[in-house]
Amino acid sequence: MKLLINFYANVTEKSINDLIVFLTQSLANQNPQQPYDELIIQISSSGGSSDHGLLAFNFLKQIQIPKTTIGMGNVDSAAIMLFCAGEKRLAMPSCRFVLHQALMSINGQFNAKKLTELGNMTKRITDDYASVIHKTTNKKKTTLTKKINDGTVLSSDEASSLGLVTGIIEKPYLSEMKDLNILLIQNTIQPTSNPQPKAEV
Repeated sequence: MKLLINFYANVTEKSINDLIVFLTQSLANQNPQQPYDELIIQISSSGGSSDHGLLAFNFLKQIQIPKTTIGMGNVDSAAIMLFCAGEKRLAMPSCRFVLHQALMSINGQFNAKKLTELGNMTKRITDDYASVIHKTTNKKKTTLTKKINDGTVLSSDEASSLGLVTGIIEKPYLSEMKDLNILLIQNTIQPTSNPQPKAEV
């Protein structure tokens, strides 16, 4: 039996919680006579929350079954950390990988001390991000940090040269779709509505 997660969503609190709940319940209820022997995560994601990307990486590293991650379309920003959780990290030839610094959106009024704190937090998040890629690729952290700070877009071949990708595939990874426990995680589609006229005084 294998676990297959199609992660076609932004990295958010909800998407990562869905992943964690599914894996926790599946592993807790697995058949001892037919335990799961591989976790496969197919990824196409524009990234999102660095905090939840790091949570996913740390959680997946605690799961004691072989893990394969597959870049399907794009693996951007925080989704890189999810991808890095695989011991085997594969990619389709046309997949794209994007590395960049942490970004922070702020609203309201802030004094100089608070702005300094937010700046330090952004640097800390970027450093944690670089550390995950460093542990995965064994490349110099200074080299990786420069690529992250520069905002680097990699092809599958370039990601392979960096050590981020361990193999490029053109055929389906699974030769047959059986003995699988499957979860699809996708972005919630918000219903469109016609704007209502609004009177202003």
